[in-house]
Amino acid sequence: MKRILSTGFLVFLFSILQAQPNIELSFTGSPSLNWMSSDTKEVQKGQPVLGYDFGVNVDYYVAQNEQYSISTGIFITNAGGQLEFNTQEQFRFADEYLEPSTKVKYYLRYIEVPALIKMKTSQFHRTTFWGQFGLSGMVNIGAKGTSNDEVLDKTNISDEVNMFNLALNVGLGFEFDLGGNNAFTTGLVFKNGFLDVTSNDDIDDKTIMNSLVLKLGIVF
Repeated sequence: MKRILSTGFLVFLFSILQAQPNIELSFTGSPSLNWMSSDTKEVQKGQPVLGYDFGVNVDYYVAQNEQYSISTGIFITNAGGQLEFNTQEQFRFADEYLEPSTKVKYYLRYIEVPALIKMKTSQFHRTTFWGQFGLSGMVNIGAKGTSNDEVLDKTNISDEVNMFNLALNVGLGFEFDLGGNNAFTTGLVFKNGFLDVTSNDDIDDKTIMNSLVLKLGIVF
């Protein structure tokens, strides 16, 4: 499924680039801080998990002055978080039985496709400031977990994770003109999850994932 989604999007992306001259392409690789939180006291938020994403960003300009664009792309996103399960008794998790108060770190991998509105200022001393707002859709392509009791050690926990996630995507940053069509871009992006990312028959809750991303990229 990962290969089909990636290939299909790249073909679509190539066709857009061939047809439209007012498109800006950038390659990004971004570290992130990620955490998960539940809507029930039975599941408590634990320590944040470091992650990263990388991929191709496409800005399609809708105005001649190139200050407004629709931004999308395709990214491999590594995120996750830690949860503490304060259950009254043992619970089943990834074909294992875990004790109450067990902490589990989730290491999750997604294919992410954002749909954003992006705005830029005019250039000032080779610097352009930008802001973006929209949604990020994600499809899970990998899930591993590690528990503090060592029952789980980077164990496959795909059955404990839902396939789809959707997050609000808000960011601020700037581009620095490197000359020609090239620029360096950086900024802070906050992603606030909407959907339940976990799935466990023994625990009835909704767990969302949030991320704070330091976006780093080169514009071509």
